[in-house]
Amino acid sequence: MIWRGELDHLASLGLRVRYRTDIKRFSPDLMDRLVPDGPILLHGGGNFGDLWPEFQRFRERIVSLYPNRRVIQLPQSIEFRDAAAAEAANKVFGQHDDFHLLVRDWQSHARARATLPDVRVQFCHDAALGWQPRTGGGRTNEKVDVLVLARRDHERGVGISRFVPARPGRRDRTADWGLSGIDALLWRLARVPLGLARTAPKLASLPAYYPAMSFSYRALAALNLRDGLRLFRGSRLIATDRLHAHVLALLLRKPHVVADNNYGKIAGVMNASTGDLGDFLFVSGEDEIDSAMQWIDEGLQRGEAL
Repeated sequence: MIWRGELDHLASLGLRVRYRTDIKRFSPDLMDRLVPDGPILLHGGGNFGDLWPEFQRFRERIVSLYPNRRVIQLPQSIEFRDAAAAEAANKVFGQHDDFHLLVRDWQSHARARATLPDVRVQFCHDAALGWQPRTGGGRTNEKVDVLVLARRDHERGVGISRFVPARPGRRDRTADWGLSGIDALLWRLARVPLGLARTAPKLASLPAYYPAMSFSYRALAALNLRDGLRLFRGSRLIATDRLHAHVLALLLRKPHVVADNNYGKIAGVMNASTGDLGDFLFVSGEDEIDSAMQWIDEGLQRGEAL
């Protein structure tokens, strides 16, 4: 969703992406051949900080490799757990003359000003909000009453499952992002060019091979979006602690219950962008379980009335 939002916005501005890559297949030689000048955009979403160090190291590598080109970090949330890591990041990004950090919530904006004082920072809405899913024709055949999309990684906060205890006769499903069935097979097939480029890194530097990698990126994104849309459109109500499940539910006008991650990422985006959109309940503590249960029951009843 973030990727498509970024690409759709660039297309609306009449801009063309001439080289796309990922941290495992990035080739400075190929980028210099395909895009010898112009801005470099770093994919948004996730976290700018030390929660996902592999991606942060890649960003630092890019600004170090290209001191004379504009580098734009597309909208992110900011979180550093280690003050030394924040100080090191401020030094790396702050010494670049044309690096611009976009943040998607005002809490992150304040954190960036405090921990990255030498870095240019500016607010920008989450890029996923720039994507618009196609509307389906007619009523969706909903097979699930409540879809519980729950985090399982180290960003998990209070958790969402506890707010959705089972009800007799209700069709609930607990899941996380991920493909299954035929889409999982198609995913593996679409990844073949990328797998070959990682096994034989020289391939990732060949202009003649780049179209195969570009096809893989487009196909994988399409599969992700199709699977997410199918999952959500087949559910009457969503409960989640993932930011972009909240965004997708808003875009599809699905009622949903939202719990935050462990550093306030969802609350930050809600306060900046999504708080007045759609039909949802934000929960943050055990004392709200009963009110969440009631809200879900009433939400399902409202859907039946419609």
